Amino acid sequence: MRERDRELQMGLNKRRHLPGVFGLAVFVLGILGFLATADLPVLGHLSAAEVEHHRVDAQWLLAEMDKPDLVILDTRSRADYLEGHIRGAVSLPVWETFGEDPRSDLVAPISRIQALFSRAGVDQQTRVVLYDGGEMINAARVFWVLEMHGHQRVSVLSTGFRDWSQAGLPVENRPVEPVPRRFLSHVTSARLATRLSTRLAIDDPATAIVDAREPEEYAGVESTARRFGHIPSAINIPYSENFTSEGNVLRSFEELEALYRGIPRDRKVITYCNKGRHSALTYFILRELGYEVSAYDGSWFEWGNDTSLPIVRGEQPGSARDSQVSD
Repeated sequence: MRERDRELQMGLNKRRHLPGVFGLAVFVLGILGFLATADLPVLGHLSAAEVEHHRVDAQWLLAEMDKPDLVILDTRSRADYLEGHIRGAVSLPVWETFGEDPRSDLVAPISRIQALFSRAGVDQQTRVVLYDGGEMINAARVFWVLEMHGHQRVSVLSTGFRDWSQAGLPVENRPVEPVPRRFLSHVTSARLATRLSTRLAIDDPATAIVDAREPEEYAGVESTARRFGHIPSAINIPYSENFTSEGNVLRSFEELEALYRGIPRDRKVITYCNKGRHSALTYFILRELGYEVSAYDGSWFEWGNDTSLPIVRGEQPGSARDSQVSD
């Protein structure tokens, strides 16, 4: 682990400043982020416990599940939901949060997201608990979508539906039709990385980029896009390393801290994968570990298909100077 920490630190320390352009771009992005949210409602006050605890366990949910301000969202497929789900849970398949082809890498438009969560019975004051089959990838993706759209009262169930049902806890197979509410998007730029902000982050020593794909994809041996490789300066921590060797069981908090300790706590972090689903788990875990993190919406599907953007091949992070813009 120490050798890996040194490699990560070396990669992060290779950043170089773009003084004038970088400063101006950050200023413009800040102004745009303010203008995008200035006329929207301010969310209610959150307690320290609500901010810090992004995961809840089965015992907590069992005690809270009948409260009128709580909505449980099942992020599995509709077919899985109809076979059985947590009592009172509303079906919201993770794929409904994605855009349509040819830009299925992006999160769905704001109008669709607002309609989706409004139909699910979610508004600004609703507490939301998400769950999936147990791998937490789908739930983490919807967690990011909600946080990116300004909803902070959201948690992920620490156990999946299989463990919940095997424990004999309340389940049903009747679809739940919630009372619609009005969900208003309040896009939070601190949670959303774009092509521009990610390009600027390559040369920003205060920001780390984490590639959550598998090592073969990072090195440029395999690719789901036209080009092969990774974003310059990005370090590779595959999403699969968040699990124990037994499979879809997340490592302990201490083990996850050790996995990411090569990233200084004062660095902002941008995560990406192929289309933003697996890296959402990395986003969720880094949020739990206390990092300031955002997810690159377009991910490698966008970056790897845009020949104007720099890429690097190989097992090392590299830099913009080592990059190529065509392949």
